[in-house]
Amino acid sequence: MLQNERNDITVWEALYDKAVNIARTVGVEPSMPRSNGRQRNRPNVPADTPSEFWRLNMYLPFTDHLITDLSDRLLQANERYLAQNLIPSQIQKEAINTTNIVRLYEAYRGCLGGTDEATFSREVRKWVTWWTDGALALDRPQAPETLLGTLPLANEQYYPNVRRCLLVLLTMPVSTATAERSFSTMKRLKTYLRSTMTTERLSGLGLMNIYRDMKIDY
Repeated sequence: MLQNERNDITVWEALYDKAVNIARTVGVEPSMPRSNGRQRNRPNVPADTPSEFWRLNMYLPFTDHLITDLSDRLLQANERYLAQNLIPSQIQKEAINTTNIVRLYEAYRGCLGGTDEATFSREVRKWVTWWTDGALALDRPQAPETLLGTLPLANEQYYPNVRRCLLVLLTMPVSTATAERSFSTMKRLKTYLRSTMTTERLSGLGLMNIYRDMKIDY
């Protein structure tokens, strides 16, 4: 959709007209910076009109960056995301085929404590059978729909490798926002005057600051 809108000149014209109307409410008229033969600090694609200048120097580069970022993060997903097929409500036998089990094993090999591929494959198939076999329907609980709900049902004795895969996937951040919040919080907490704070105290204060919406039982 973004790619189609990027190439549709009518979409840009509608956005530009809206921007011009907003600018006029504060007394700003459409214009473009003076063009130079050589410019390193800002986009400097030559154009004849302000509309063309801002389309070439701002709209198209931003849209291209957005499309590339979405493709890298979502369309070319990490192999570890295959573990979401292990969630009971999403288990489909055709999705847990031999090829995908091998891909899943290769993605999590470093987290499985030396488990070989054959053992991992048999454990995954046992897990799939437990949640899909009609003969076991009366004995098993209702299939959870989330990773957090699945984790308690992945018994560490029966399904140790499945549990490890779910744990790793559960701790993978969807974006960098969580990590950025941690750095911002640390900068506020550990100042020049509080530089000798221990790790345990810093971690505790950081968690309290980030998750301030959670009530604490003093």
